[in-house]
Amino acid sequence: MPAYLLAAAVATIAIGELRTYRDWIVGCDNQHACHATTLIPEPTEAEIATGDEPSADNLFNLSLRREGGMQDQPRMRLLACYLCDSETGREPALTRELRVRGKDGTVVERQVFSAAEAARLVSDDGISIPADGRLIGGLMRGDTLEAYDEEGRYLAAISLRGLNAAMRHIDENQHRSGNVTALVARGPGAAILIPPRPPSPFILVPPPSDRPPVRLPARELAALQERYRCGTGGSGLPEAASARLDESNTMLLLFANCSAYNGEGYVFLIGEDQSVRPAPVRLLPHDLQFELPQVVSAYWDAKERRLHSFGRGRALADCGQEQAFAWDGEQFILVEEADMGECRGSIDYITVYRRETAIRAPRR
Repeated sequence: MPAYLLAAAVATIAIGELRTYRDWIVGCDNQHACHATTLIPEPTEAEIATGDEPSADNLFNLSLRREGGMQDQPRMRLLACYLCDSETGREPALTRELRVRGKDGTVVERQVFSAAEAARLVSDDGISIPADGRLIGGLMRGDTLEAYDEEGRYLAAISLRGLNAAMRHIDENQHRSGNVTALVARGPGAAILIPPRPPSPFILVPPPSDRPPVRLPARELAALQERYRCGTGGSGLPEAASARLDESNTMLLLFANCSAYNGEGYVFLIGEDQSVRPAPVRLLPHDLQFELPQVVSAYWDAKERRLHSFGRGRALADCGQEQAFAWDGEQFILVEEADMGECRGSIDYITVYRRETAIRAPRR
């Protein structure tokens, strides 16, 4: 295999990692789509010494996303603060102006938004902003970003400490350093030199079956539940849920809510003869399969046909790992993962892996 094809193949299976820079966290997935988002600000050494609070209140959160293609522009989004008390009249949707302030408090850049633009700013996709525009330049140099409503009333201040480094990380991951398309590390390189997106990895999944799931006899199911029941302090027997995976396999999910915020998910396969075995659950097809319990706080999405797992780092769920697995006919394989590596008030989880699925043609 040519080296460039080998590199592309490796890139398609890599699960991204998160990096924290001061009050920002950033990560990219296996398709070089990158996402940076704010964290609750931590005081500097100088602020600690003087007893001052951080310069930003972060009553709003801010995220910056960018796909890895040559023509893809960054997208900015304002979000409500997760751990703040809601206050009528102080919502991100009311924002009509953003002001970037430097460390000395002077305004280094400002951006005014129309009502339509403001609506896009708080939408799930955010608003597109030019990578070489004045706002990106201001964010790169600024210390805080302030939001104001259409009457000029102050709404929130967001820390920009660490955003410059986070944007530089995005440039490096997307091979934009030294290129005219870069956010921070801009140079003379032509846009056409940006590598194309890696081939999107996909797995074939069996077509859905109309057959009902196989049910275990009540006595066998009760014995299985008893085997995996919570110890002292838990909520007793695990809940049982079944789903038909394909023509010859049924999934049995036992969910044991054994801790304050993370339940244990035991996944089994039931054959047409009512035989039971642990379901193989893997990150990648040739990885070792997970041991029981394979998933955390799990549930089955019947519409998407995906097994979901959500491991919280703490009860507030502002850190943790979300995963989704698809059944390929033999095993459950990871098709999406989003992480939040810092317990600092953000639930804007960052996607670090994604994989498409396609339905396999039925056997004739």
